[in-house]
Amino acid sequence: MANFEAITPEGLSHQFPANSTILRDSQAWMRALEEAEKQIEEAERHGSRILSPLDPDYPTLLAATKDDPFLLFVRGNLAHEPKRSVAIIGTREPTKHGVLIAQRISQYLVEQGWSVVSGLAKGCDAIAQQAAIDHGGHTVAVLAHGLHTVAPKANARLAEDILSKGGALVSEYRFGIEPRPEFFVKRDRIQAGLAQGVVMIQSDLKGGSLHASRASLDYGRWLAVPYPTELDRLNDESKVQANLTLADGSDQGRMDLLRCPATALEHIVILRSRDDYSKMIMTEAAPNTALPPVQGGLL
Repeated sequence: MANFEAITPEGLSHQFPANSTILRDSQAWMRALEEAEKQIEEAERHGSRILSPLDPDYPTLLAATKDDPFLLFVRGNLAHEPKRSVAIIGTREPTKHGVLIAQRISQYLVEQGWSVVSGLAKGCDAIAQQAAIDHGGHTVAVLAHGLHTVAPKANARLAEDILSKGGALVSEYRFGIEPRPEFFVKRDRIQAGLAQGVVMIQSDLKGGSLHASRASLDYGRWLAVPYPTELDRLNDESKVQANLTLADGSDQGRMDLLRCPATALEHIVILRSRDDYSKMIMTEAAPNTALPPVQGGLL
């Protein structure tokens, strides 16, 4: 844009056709500035920062995605090495094996110096983040609302523990925005965007965990899926059906479930034992490139 450096922000705003109708109101720009100042004040009151991809502290992996939020609200401390981050997600109602695996994988990752990203939801998310804290690790909780509150309320203590142990709460939603169902889907994509890959502990065939799983493959990153125990298979547990499809199903079944092309299947890692855990972190990507297929791929 010609003379970009010399144009005021208000003048610049008039250059975009999408703004033309709004800015016919002579008070629109003033109200926008007032709202921005309110957000800055709220961020200061809550001990938070507001980052954009132009800031050096903005997470590099998230900036590399095609739909990264232009503003990221951050309370606490992001990972010291943001590229060494893995998202752990799963059903809100895991089986006993799901609880154990979420704890074990989270412990393994933090002991290897990786940060655990999750959504502070009940079930697998909270279990993984609590395990990260319990073993002296770093964790980031991605919220589907403004940082003025915590949802669900049952995990408010966990949120405070995350902060007190050096972790972070992050959101793309400004202060004052309350949670809405559609925000959780967008939240799931940010979880995947902040991480090298996603571990889907357990999910049924229509679980919300599939949003982050699909996003990880869409970003060219990996998806790790623990194999269900014999007991869960014999009990025909609904919460492991997505795991079984990804482990034992046909290529077409996996593609249909994850809504991905055949080439993305190369990025799926089935975790059948602890010996497979290292496959989650053996490959690191540059911040602006997609990951190559994980060695071992489909087991």
